[in-house]
Amino acid sequence: FNNPNLKKKAIKDWMLFIVVIVVVAIDIFINFLGTAIPKSQLEAIKIRDREHRTSVSDDGISENNFVFVCTMNDSVIWLGVSFAYKGLLQIVAIFMAFHIRRV
Repeated sequence: FNNPNLKKKAIKDWMLFIVVIVVVAIDIFINFLGTAIPKSQLEAIKIRDREHRTSVSDDGISENNFVFVCTMNDSVIWLGVSFAYKGLLQIVAIFMAFHIRRV
């Protein structure tokens, strides 16, 4: 980086836009795979709801409140893949920032 005879190449704005679009597309793809591939299951769990208690209407109809929970078996794997990708992006960004600063 300290070569005085170095030919300087300017990075054009459209090149940076393409890089940003590719990085965002990869991130969207990882998030899409993380939600589409694992089979998430919606379960009704009976939990005493303290905010909305069971009530009886004027017609004598009982209204019960349930809590629905969406569970996924492989969520840790997809979170790890997503965080690893974002960590790699951070390392590359720091590397590029230091090298651009030296020039």
